[in-house]
Amino acid sequence: MTMNVLPLILGLVLAFSFGTSDFLSKGVTAKIGAYRTTLLVLALSGAGALAPALLLKSSFDVTPLLGAVLVLSAVTTLLAFASLYRAYRRGMLSLASPIANAYPAFAVLTSVAFLGVRFSVWAILALAVIIMGIVLVSTSLSDLRKRIFTRNQPIAPGIGSAFLAAVFFGVAWTLFGYASEHLGFLLPSLAVRLGAVGVGLVLIPVIKPEIGPTSGKWIPTILVMALLETVGVVIFSLGVVIVPSPSTIPILATFGGMSAAVTVTYAIVILKERLELNHIIGIVSLIAGVVALLYITG
Repeated sequence: MTMNVLPLILGLVLAFSFGTSDFLSKGVTAKIGAYRTTLLVLALSGAGALAPALLLKSSFDVTPLLGAVLVLSAVTTLLAFASLYRAYRRGMLSLASPIANAYPAFAVLTSVAFLGVRFSVWAILALAVIIMGIVLVSTSLSDLRKRIFTRNQPIAPGIGSAFLAAVFFGVAWTLFGYASEHLGFLLPSLAVRLGAVGVGLVLIPVIKPEIGPTSGKWIPTILVMALLETVGVVIFSLGVVIVPSPSTIPILATFGGMSAAVTVTYAIVILKERLELNHIIGIVSLIAGVVALLYITG
C-alpha cells in the first residue's frame, strides 16, 4: 500500500510547489516579461537540480530514441513555460490557471498513445473527476460572467496561451517521465531545465519574443520560484524512480495539476477573493477523485 500512497504524497508536494510558483509569477511577469521570466526560472532551477543528482541514480546510456526524447522534452518544456507565463501576464489567474493545469488530460492521452499505458474505465473517470475539480476550484464564475457580458472586451485574455501551455506541459511531463524511467535523474532534469534554456536562447532571433521592461524588485521572487520549481522536478523524478509503474507518470501529472487549486487558495486567502459555490464543489470533487483513484489503482 505504501507504494500506492507515495505517488499521492509526492503529487501533493508538486501541487504546493508549482501552485506557489505560479502565484508568484503574476507579479514577476508584469515587471520583466513572460519570456525573460521563463529563461531565468528554468536556468536557476536547472542549476538547483544539479545537487540532487549526487543522491539519485542516473544513467548515461543514451540511445537515439532517448536522445530524441530529451531534445523534444526540452523544446516542449520551453514552449509550455513561455505559454504559461504569457497567459498569466495577459489574463486573470482564476481563468488561465485551470486551463493551463488541465495538462494531466494531455499527459494521459500522450501516455496512452506513445507509452502503451492502459487504464480501466473507472480509473479514467476518477482522473476526469480530479480534472473537473481542478477547473471548478480554480475558476471564478462571477468574473467569467462579467467578461462574457461586457461589450468590446475579449472574453478571456490569455486563454489561448493557457491552452497551449496545457498541451505542451502534458507532452513535456510524459516525455520527462519516460526519460527518467530509462536514464534516472540527471540527464532528463538537465534537458527540461538547462536544455530548455539553450533552446530558448537559440530561438530569440527567430521568434523575437516580447522581452518586457525591467522594473521593481523581482530578483528575490525569481529565486523563490526557481527553488519551488527545483523541488517539483526532483519530486517528480523521485516518484518515477521509486515507483517505476507505467501509471506513475500520469498519476503524478494529475496530482501535480492540483497546483491550480493551490494558486487559487492563495488568491482567496491573501487577495481576499470570496469563495464561490463552484469552488466548494471543486474541492469535494478533488477529494473524491483522489480517494477513488488511490483505491482503484491500489
